[in-house]
Amino acid sequence: MQTAEIRGAKVLLPSDDEPEVRAWPYLSPVEEEKVANTHFASLDLTSHRLVDITLNRCRFTGSRLMAVSLARVSMTDVLFEDCQFDYSTWEQVKVTGDVAFVGCSFKETEIIGSDLRDAVFDDCTFAVDIKNTKMSGADLRGSDLSNLSGLASLHGAKVTEVQLRQLSEVMIRDLNLTIAELPL
Repeated sequence: MQTAEIRGAKVLLPSDDEPEVRAWPYLSPVEEEKVANTHFASLDLTSHRLVDITLNRCRFTGSRLMAVSLARVSMTDVLFEDCQFDYSTWEQVKVTGDVAFVGCSFKETEIIGSDLRDAVFDDCTFAVDIKNTKMSGADLRGSDLSNLSGLASLHGAKVTEVQLRQLSEVMIRDLNLTIAELPL
């Protein structure tokens, strides 16, 4: 049984005896499916809709999930490496076990009403609009947060000192603050 450890998350990986899967075995939209013990490589899920899906012990490498719509998706022991989630929408996505995103892109992505507590985002690019999402314990260290909006959802997340400068710019944008000089 192989695991990947990324910043404290210990993701249980699919069995080595299973071959990589390069084609999604379901039609879109996919509803009420359980996808387990699978390594998806170079998969293209562009514009797919996944509803009420459970992902368990899955690995996605070099996959395109651009403009994918995730609704009520639950994830346990899932590793995303070098995946593109650009222009995607996440609604009520829930992390229920160790989940890590490594080197992923989230440009113009919208995350609404989700529970991403304790998820790990390592070396990811965020241009994300996050609303009403729980991210307490989420590890964002090493990711670019400069184009994020929805600062309140980051309550309790882990960031580095370097990221504080990015988050101050996010705060200025989110709160529409005007920075003015004091008259002498």
